[in-house]
Amino acid sequence: PIAAPVDPNAPPAMPAEPSAEDAVAVIRDYYAAINGKNFERAYALWSDGGRASGQTPQQFADGFAETAGVSVEVMPPGRIDAGAGQRYIEVPVAIASTQRDGSQHKYVGAYTLRRAVVDGASDAQRAWRIGSADIREVKP
Repeated sequence: PIAAPVDPNAPPAMPAEPSAEDAVAVIRDYYAAINGKNFERAYALWSDGGRASGQTPQQFADGFAETAGVSVEVMPPGRIDAGAGQRYIEVPVAIASTQRDGSQHKYVGAYTLRRAVVDGASDAQRAWRIGSADIREVKP
């Protein structure tokens, strides 16, 4: 088969908009980074270079000092909502954390991810990042 000629005057193809599945992938990547003790990577998945976590990188890493491992069950995400120059999506989760002493803790809640959609936003700003978390421990 012969490829169709490319029109040099055609506008460049726009990259696909990040989907709800892409937001879920960020949460999975976040927990993979935590389990891999790559706290710098996990911190960077928060908006504003990690600052949206409300912690410094050291405080963030220290929060996992006694964590041996974490598993996450990601529930179906909500719909993508529009805000001023941004998009938001909520991703519900159920988390099981095993501590170094063998104790286990369970949590439920959701992460709200956001991304910029304004002209001039960088690729990093257009990608889903964790904007906030509402996670609560489930007592036995």
